[in-house]
Amino acid sequence: MIARHFSRTTHKIRSAVGHLEFHRTPLDVPLAVFFLMLFVGMWTAYSGQLALYKFWMLTAAIGLYYIITAVPRRYAWWLAAVCGPLAAGLALYYVTASGWHRGMAVLGGVLPPFYTLLSLRMFWPLFLPHPNVIGGLIAMLMPFMAATWLYARREGRQTWLLVTAVCLVIALGGLLVTRSVAAWLALAAGLGLWAMWPISGWWSQRWPLRRGVCYGLLTGVIISGGLTFIWWVIKMGMMGSEALMRSEALVGRFTLVRGAWRLVQDYSWTGSGLASFPALYAEYVRVVPNFFVGYSNVYLDVWLELGVIGLAAVLAVWWGALWQVIQALRRSLKRPYPAQGNVYWLRWAALSSLMIMMLRGITDDMLFGGLAGPLLFFMPAMAVLVSRRQHQTHRASSRGLFLAGAAVVGLFTLGALLLTLSTQAQAAWQANQGALLMDRVLLPGWPQNEWRESRYTTVLQPAKMHFEQALTLDASNRTAHQRLGMMALLERDFKTAVFHLEQAYQQDPHHQGIIKQLGYAYVWQGQLERALPLLVDTPGAASEMEIYIRWWQGQHRPELAEQAAMMLTLLEGKSPD
Repeated sequence: MIARHFSRTTHKIRSAVGHLEFHRTPLDVPLAVFFLMLFVGMWTAYSGQLALYKFWMLTAAIGLYYIITAVPRRYAWWLAAVCGPLAAGLALYYVTASGWHRGMAVLGGVLPPFYTLLSLRMFWPLFLPHPNVIGGLIAMLMPFMAATWLYARREGRQTWLLVTAVCLVIALGGLLVTRSVAAWLALAAGLGLWAMWPISGWWSQRWPLRRGVCYGLLTGVIISGGLTFIWWVIKMGMMGSEALMRSEALVGRFTLVRGAWRLVQDYSWTGSGLASFPALYAEYVRVVPNFFVGYSNVYLDVWLELGVIGLAAVLAVWWGALWQVIQALRRSLKRPYPAQGNVYWLRWAALSSLMIMMLRGITDDMLFGGLAGPLLFFMPAMAVLVSRRQHQTHRASSRGLFLAGAAVVGLFTLGALLLTLSTQAQAAWQANQGALLMDRVLLPGWPQNEWRESRYTTVLQPAKMHFEQALTLDASNRTAHQRLGMMALLERDFKTAVFHLEQAYQQDPHHQGIIKQLGYAYVWQGQLERALPLLVDTPGAASEMEIYIRWWQGQHRPELAEQAAMMLTLLEGKSPD
C-alpha cells in the first residue's frame, strides 16, 4: 500500500512539474522593484560576502514565488499538503535540537524512551533559530494544514487525512514547546478571520443584517481592537512603561525595536545594505565588540537594509496578495456552498496565513532576517495561485503598469525635491553617506571580540567630512553628532567626544548607544558623578569596567585604568542586593 501511494505521489509531482506554466502575475511589478533594491542593498552593504549570501536567499524567494504561481491550479492541493510535513519537520527539528526538555524531568519517569530520545539532541550542532521564528513559521503553515484536513475528509482520502492529522498534532506540539505567545495570538487571529464567516452566518439568521455585513462588523471590531492593543503596547514600550517593562521578554523586544528605529534614521536615504543589522545594532546601539544575532521585526528590518523603496515593494507584494485572495473569496461566496469547490477552503487558508504572516512581522522577523528568507513570498504565491480562475493567465494591464511606474517615479521625485529644497534632508543625506563609509572601515571582519584601538584616524577622514558637512547644514543632526563622538572616542579625544555625544543626547535622550558612549566618555574624562546616572542602568557596564581596567593597563594608560576602577566601585555600590 505504501509503495502504491508513493508511486501515485511521485507521478503527481512529475505531472505537476511537466505542466508548469510560467506567466505574468499580478505582483510582477513590486517583485521587480524588490529585486532591483537587492542590488542596491549589495552596493550599500559593508560586507559583500554576507550580502551575497542574503542576496541569493532572497532571490530564491522570488524564484519560489514564480515556481508556485506556475503550477496549474488543480495541483494547488498538493502544495497545500506539503505544508503539513514542513510544519511537522520544523517542530521535530526544534524539539530535537533545543534543550527545552530539561524543564520537564518528569517525562524521564513517565516516558523514559521518549525523554532519552529528546536528550540526544540529534540536531544540536546545527544552527537553531529562535523559538519565536520556529513558532511563527509553524503558525503561518497551520491554516493550509487545516484546509488539507477538511479537503481529505470531504473527499474521503484516508491516507491524506491520517498524514495531515499526524502532522497537525506534531506541529501543535512544537508550537506549544516554542512558548511563542505572539505566534499563538497571530494564529488565533488568522484562524479567527476564517471562523468569523460561519459565525456571521449564524448571527445573520438572528439579526436583520446580511451575512457580509455581519462578517464585516465582527472582523472590523476584532481587527481594530487588536491593532489598537498592539499600538498601545508599542507606544507604552517605546515610552518605557514600568508595567510593561516588568517582563524581560518585552524589555528585550522593545529594546530591539527602539534600536532598529534609530538605525533606520541613520540610513534614511539608501538603507544600510543586506545582512547588516546584527553588526550595526552591536556597534552603534549596544556598543559591544562581540557577536550579536537578532532581528527586530520584518518591517523595520526591510526598511533598514533596503530603504523605503524596498519596504514599499514588500508591502505591495503582501497587500496585493491579500487583495487578490479577498477578491477570489468574494467570487466563491456568490455561489451556493456545494458549488464553491474545494479551492474555497484554500482561499480561506491563504487569507488566514497572510494575516498571520503580517501580524507576526510586527513583533518578529521570521522571514527576511534569517534562514527562512526563501519563504518570504511563499504565502503571496499561494494566494495568487488559489485566487486565479481555472485556466486563467494574468495579463498585466497597461494601467496597472503605469500606476506602479508612476509610484516609483513619484518616490524618486519626492526624494529629489527633499534633497534639493530641504537643508535637513541634505544633512540626512550627508550623514547617511558618512555612516556607510564608517561602516566599511569599522565593520569588515566583525565581530572582532576586542575593544578598538586608535588606528582609524586616517581611514575615517572621508566619513568625518560627510558628518561635518551634515552639521554645517543642520547643527542638530543626531546621527552626525553620535558618529563624530564615536570617532573622537577612538582617537582618545575625550573632550570632543563629550561635546558631540552631549549634543546627540539632547536630540535623543533614550538612545541606548548614545547613553552608553556618553557615560564612558565622562568616565575617561574623570567626570564620574555625571557618568553614574547614565551607566547605572546600562546592561553590562560593571563587567565591562572590569575588562577596561586590564585593557587600559595593557594600553599603558594607568590613569584611565584607575578611572575604570573607580567607576566600577560606584556601579557596584548602586547595584541591587
